Amino acid sequence: MLPFSKFHPASLLDLHEWSTLSRNEIGPFLQRFGIQPLGRKFPMLRVYEGVLGLSPFDEAYENMLGHGLIRTTKVAGMVGLAPETLLEKVRDRNSDYPPLYVFGPRRHLMLKAQIEQMCNSMRNEWQSIEPLQDHALPASRLARHLEVSQPRIDALLANKNDLPAHIISQGRVRYIVSDVARRFTLSDSENVSHRPAGGAPRGLFAATAAHAAAQAQTLRSCTGSGADARRGDCLHGASAEAKLSKT
Repeated sequence: MLPFSKFHPASLLDLHEWSTLSRNEIGPFLQRFGIQPLGRKFPMLRVYEGVLGLSPFDEAYENMLGHGLIRTTKVAGMVGLAPETLLEKVRDRNSDYPPLYVFGPRRHLMLKAQIEQMCNSMRNEWQSIEPLQDHALPASRLARHLEVSQPRIDALLANKNDLPAHIISQGRVRYIVSDVARRFTLSDSENVSHRPAGGAPRGLFAATAAHAAAQAQTLRSCTGSGADARRGDCLHGASAEAKLSKT
């Protein structure tokens, strides 16, 4: 039963409850971020850090993350808006809503605890958690971080209906690095398998992308959030995610 602790050994059924995704989706979904099970189950800390880029450093934040995600269709009903209108407001630079996690055209999710805090607050306040460094980056920083050309990044992001996983906070979009690197790795693997016999190798980026993905997917210490977990504990004025994106 929710909320889960950060070391809860989550089954596919647990992750279905936590994420709202179907049980059949969970495995492929976690593979996008390089998250592997421990035995047959997944310590929730791996999911919190690998998918959301958030690491709980005390019981209150652990409880927040453990309550799971909520779809924007349900959030819209809670705040009295049409789903499309809610998404427009969340994408606005002046948005006061918690971060939106976009995992696909019909996978718009938010942290349930933050939404409940906002609805219960007289001033629409919700508690932010500062994201882990380099888990998700704006498009302008992806090329340098992954050591690829900017045109490759531009081409990857050209199809707005098939974008890598990303996070939107106050209108600012940050792409989850491990999912971007995975897209490049898959693309280069296809190029290698389809190149003409005797032709020049076309998958030269594959090793770089795999290395970048491995770095982005490296698990933090299982003794806590670790020294590399950036912390935030302020009530929402401008969210911690938005502050980070301005730096």
